[in-house]
Amino acid sequence: MVNLPDSLYEDYTISRVNLPSALASTVPPSPDIRMIIKWVNDLHNNIPSTFDFALQNLTIHRKNFEILPRLLWKSHFTVAMLLQEILKIYPLTSRPVYSQNWMHLRVYNILLLFQCITHYPETRNCFLKADMQYYFYPLMDINVTDPRLECLRIGALGVIAHMLRPPVDPAAVCYLVNTSCLQHCTKAIEIGSTESKTIAVFIINKILSTGEGLQYCCVLPDRFFFIDGLLKRLLMYLTTMARPCPSLFNLLVGCYTSLSYKPRARRGLRRYLPDMLFNNTFASLLAADPAAERNRRELIKNLEMKTQPEKNRK
Repeated sequence: MVNLPDSLYEDYTISRVNLPSALASTVPPSPDIRMIIKWVNDLHNNIPSTFDFALQNLTIHRKNFEILPRLLWKSHFTVAMLLQEILKIYPLTSRPVYSQNWMHLRVYNILLLFQCITHYPETRNCFLKADMQYYFYPLMDINVTDPRLECLRIGALGVIAHMLRPPVDPAAVCYLVNTSCLQHCTKAIEIGSTESKTIAVFIINKILSTGEGLQYCCVLPDRFFFIDGLLKRLLMYLTTMARPCPSLFNLLVGCYTSLSYKPRARRGLRRYLPDMLFNNTFASLLAADPAAERNRRELIKNLEMKTQPEKNRK
């Protein structure tokens, strides 16, 4: 299955959201571990400018220090304090953002730190045991298309997407599907930006890439038709784009190919065929993407065979 480029679910808004000048001009180029620890401690500072300075620098340098997720998780009350900042923005997500108080940027940076936490296995397991995904679902469910709120949706989707980066943890998949993660991808697919839609389909794709996720999605007809409906909506969305997104298309084809390994889903796909994958609607995308074309051929082969053993998936 295709993996998303990191840029699609990490630094989404770097070109869209201008940093306050006081922060943008004071970012140290190469901090050491002592500076990282100091910034983590500064997150507890009651002075907003000190907090924002530390937060901004931690997000910028988060890829360079593998110890950062453990520092965030194990330092006293740091995670609780970050969650409090997320909770503060909930009341503001039901309407467009007109304020210039930069609260959305603060929360977005916090979401980037949580992406670090869900990426590393040790802190990911702690995250799941604490049922913390529920704090991010409301941001995925934002029902407004305001650009600043959209960056929060993208950041929250990224927290879940990082949990599913290869190698995909089947335990994480089971936990997510049993907490209605798929349903919380709906708003991104319905009204979100192309980035949101792509990350949402990345989540679906990775869930379907495991035996546990595929079984969950196909064991009941309602679940299959829910997934199929979302995928068909996105195929239609691609036809409205002047330049269809190759990553989104690749993920969609991968999702359908995964579904075709299950006999019950295969029967449903035969009856409600995703015609646009077979009638040259996306001929140019398929010609430019050998992986998508291979997946499409696998899908066709599976649909044409009357009986076929299920593919063994881990």
